[in-house]
Amino acid sequence: MTHDFSRRRLLTAAAACAAAGLPSLPVAAQTAPLTIGWYPGLLGSYFKRSFLDTFSGAPGAKVVESFDNARFTQMQANRSAPNLHVGVFTDVLLPLIARSGLVAQLDEKLIPNLRALDPAVKLPVGRHAVPVTYGTWGIAYNARKVGKPITGWADLLRDDLKGHVSAPNVTYNSSMYTLDALASLKGGSLREPAAGLEALHQVRTRGPGLWDQESIAVGWLKSGEIWATPYFSGNVLAMMKDPDLADLKFCVPSEGGYALPMSVARVVNPSAGQVPDAFINHMLGIEAQEAWARIGNARPVHAKAKVPAEVAAAVPTADKLRHLDWSFFAEQRAGIVDQWNKVVNR
Repeated sequence: MTHDFSRRRLLTAAAACAAAGLPSLPVAAQTAPLTIGWYPGLLGSYFKRSFLDTFSGAPGAKVVESFDNARFTQMQANRSAPNLHVGVFTDVLLPLIARSGLVAQLDEKLIPNLRALDPAVKLPVGRHAVPVTYGTWGIAYNARKVGKPITGWADLLRDDLKGHVSAPNVTYNSSMYTLDALASLKGGSLREPAAGLEALHQVRTRGPGLWDQESIAVGWLKSGEIWATPYFSGNVLAMMKDPDLADLKFCVPSEGGYALPMSVARVVNPSAGQVPDAFINHMLGIEAQEAWARIGNARPVHAKAKVPAEVAAAVPTADKLRHLDWSFFAEQRAGIVDQWNKVVNR
C-alpha cells in the first residue's frame, strides 16, 4: 500500500514537471505531497481558485493557512524538519526571510516563467522570492457618507470626516504604508516618522480607534461607524460586490498609492522533488495569472497577462506606485513599534 502511494506521488511529480517543460524527476525524488503556505479567509480562497485549482500537477497538494508572521515563525520552528515547500509573503518580512537560510534562490531553469515578468515588477530580495501579484495600498471610503470625494492621504485628517476615520494599528503589517504616507505630508517618511505618528494619534483619538483585524474594519464600514480607512485595493474591489457596501469606493491617493506585492518563495525542503518549482512556474504563467486578476482583483505580473479594467483603474503599474524600504524596517522594527506605542497609542 505504501509502495503504491509513493508511486502515485512519483507519477504526479513527473507529470507536473512535464507540464511545466522541466526535466524529469529522478526515481524516489518525491516522498511528500506539495505543501503550500498562504492566507486564510477570502484571500486564501482566491489563491486556491486561481493558482492551485488550475494546477494539474499535484492533486494531493496541501495548504496551510496562516498570516505572514505566524508562517515565518512556524518555518523557523521547523527548520530541522520543514513542513512547507512553497510560501507566500508580503514584502514586510522578506528581508528577514531571505537572510534566514530557510528559502532557496529561484532557478530560472526550473522556473522559466521568471523570464516573462513585467519589467515594471522588481524582485524584492533578489532571487529569494518573486511577486506573483500586486495591488495598491490606498483609501477605502463610503461615497454616500463622504460629501466631498477623498482624493489623497491628507483627506484622512479633514474636519468634515472627524470621528469617522480609522486606520490599521501597528500589529497589522501594512500600517507602515499609512505611517509613511502621513509622515510624507510634512516632509517625513518611515525613516523620519514623527509627523506621521502624530497624525495617526489624531486619527485614533478622533474616531472609534484603530483596527487590528480586517473584520473590524469591514464591520465599521458596514455599520457606518467609519466612513474611510486606508486599505488594500483587492479587498475593496471584492467588498464593492457586497450589497451592504454598495457605496464603497477606492481612492489611489494623489500623492501616490503604495505597491503591495505578494511574493512566492521556495522553501529549502527537497521532499517534494521539483514539483514546488513546477507549481511556482505555473503561478507565474498566463493562465493562472489571468485567473488571479479576475478572482483576486489585483494585477498580474506576467507581462502578457490581460488586466481587467476595474483592476487597472485601482492598481497603477508598479513603476507608478510608491515603495517602502523594507530592509530598513527590518533593521529598525523594534524602535518603530516602540515609537508607535509611545505616540500613537498614548
